[in-house]
Amino acid sequence: MTLSIAIVTGILLIAFALFISEKFTVDKTAFFILSSLLITGVVTPEEAISGFSDNAVLTILCLMIIAISLEKNGVVSLMAQKIIPIVKKLPIWIFLPLLMMTVGFFSGFIATTAVVIIFIKLVNELDKLGKIDRSKVLLPISFAGILGGSCTLMGTSTNLIVSDISRKSGIGRFEFFEFSIAGVIFLLVSIPIIYILANKFLPKTPNEEKIDIHNKFGYITAVKIKSGSRLIGKKASETEIWDENDIRLIKVQRGKRHLKSDLKSEVLQENDILWLDLTLEDLTAQTESLGLNILGVDQDLIEEHFTNEYHEVIILPNSRFINMSIEEFNDTLPDNVYVKGISSDKKRSHHDNYFKKIFSKKFIIPGNRVLLTGSLPEIQKIANNNNLLFANTVITNPRIPTYKKIISFIAILLVIVLSATNTFSILKSCILGVALCLFSGCIQLKDAYTGINWQVIFLLAGMIPLGIAMHNTGTDMFIANYLYLVLKSVPASVIISIIFAFTMLMSGFVSNNATAIIIAPIVIAIAAKLNMDPKPLLYAVMFGANFSFYTPMGYQTNAIIYGLGIYKFRHFLIIGSILSVVLLVLASFLLPFLYL
Repeated sequence: MTLSIAIVTGILLIAFALFISEKFTVDKTAFFILSSLLITGVVTPEEAISGFSDNAVLTILCLMIIAISLEKNGVVSLMAQKIIPIVKKLPIWIFLPLLMMTVGFFSGFIATTAVVIIFIKLVNELDKLGKIDRSKVLLPISFAGILGGSCTLMGTSTNLIVSDISRKSGIGRFEFFEFSIAGVIFLLVSIPIIYILANKFLPKTPNEEKIDIHNKFGYITAVKIKSGSRLIGKKASETEIWDENDIRLIKVQRGKRHLKSDLKSEVLQENDILWLDLTLEDLTAQTESLGLNILGVDQDLIEEHFTNEYHEVIILPNSRFINMSIEEFNDTLPDNVYVKGISSDKKRSHHDNYFKKIFSKKFIIPGNRVLLTGSLPEIQKIANNNNLLFANTVITNPRIPTYKKIISFIAILLVIVLSATNTFSILKSCILGVALCLFSGCIQLKDAYTGINWQVIFLLAGMIPLGIAMHNTGTDMFIANYLYLVLKSVPASVIISIIFAFTMLMSGFVSNNATAIIIAPIVIAIAAKLNMDPKPLLYAVMFGANFSFYTPMGYQTNAIIYGLGIYKFRHFLIIGSILSVVLLVLASFLLPFLYL
């Protein structure tokens, strides 16, 4: 092992540990990778920043802008609303499979997250009307979106990344529908399985839980001990904030000190800041009686103007509030809107480790529920402008000129036709689509700037130099040599199965794109050693990285529906694991049969 290989391997292992531990956000971890590679000299400055001009990254950026135009102009919601009245009249055993197929189809051509968010709104509306039980539907449509996005080149950013790695390696880029047969088969086989598993394992929503959030959810909130509070001078264990009345003390902040251990015997003082986990009922009833102020908020002002006005919003992937602390979030809001708490679903876990994990991150992530109080029109404006989803929102038809809907639809259709027919590359097609949206007034650049998921862009830009470093230093071949000794006498179908399984397992804890960028170069090197066509192995990486079903962290749409508080971790684990095993067995036969 050379020094340069040792350096790259060390950076790779540290990065993997950071992704798993979630000590930093994924984009910050990617920047650590970029800077480490540059400082150690294993890549040149030009190679270190090459990710920002990479074809795949720019294509993903353009597709995000087009998706923003489609969503902002109501194209996706319009299509969904035309379909829902037709399928909702059907019995559930037909309705849900058709709904999953619809979501899967849209996700093949429009950003999966945007599609699923629209259908979450529609499902919530149908649930309120008593047409369906949303707890039986939301997880299936998230899974269907993931499967559908895997069917075309533009369906997910992972597909574009693997295609670009293939192009740079001299294998050639993927065609638009090159792997669609396998993707469609995966989708069609999965739909009845998901339906059966959802019917068996997903909970039914009791009627009272549909309208009462006071006891269903817990919230993490910070409160300050006021002068005269009856908590002053008492040990925490002697008060109501110690595992009583559904209130749990998580942390005490005293000046610049943060006390997290031995809280039971801690004597509370005036001006201490307490981090509590409690239900909404206790949040409203107990804070005043205990002599506590919500952190940074005038309690008297809240009680006077905003009593009982609580609005629960969910953080979506593109929100500018992602990675903020609760205090930072509160500071960005207008004077008549306040943060009352951030989600901590008491139904999910009663273990201290869960809460410690929340506070070890110190930042808001997609899927978090945030409880706001204040002016509803102002909160609605904040939600619309900052990618926040009302937890029980009803979809509305925005008043948008018809020509904007038509042009936005033409833009995405143009991208599909031009790239699918090989008239232009997908990057050139996407640039034309963005130009059409911008110059027709369908979207303004300021909307694009705020709507783009910059975390994904910086993640990709930071990870791509790692692939370059692995190739330049021979790290990919070094790892491939050891794997070759294990795989040289193994049938091709088994090799594909192993790659698919490992990638799928890794993508449950590490970003899909990061997983693909790390594994794809190694797979190409293995294929060269085994004299195999690398394409089927790259398909295994691509599908395996996309199929993140067994954890709510595995895919953004899973995180969003997990944030709704309907499901527990075990629902993803049980249904996702069974589905993953089925897809693994299917891929072991299907990919070799179709592509070897």
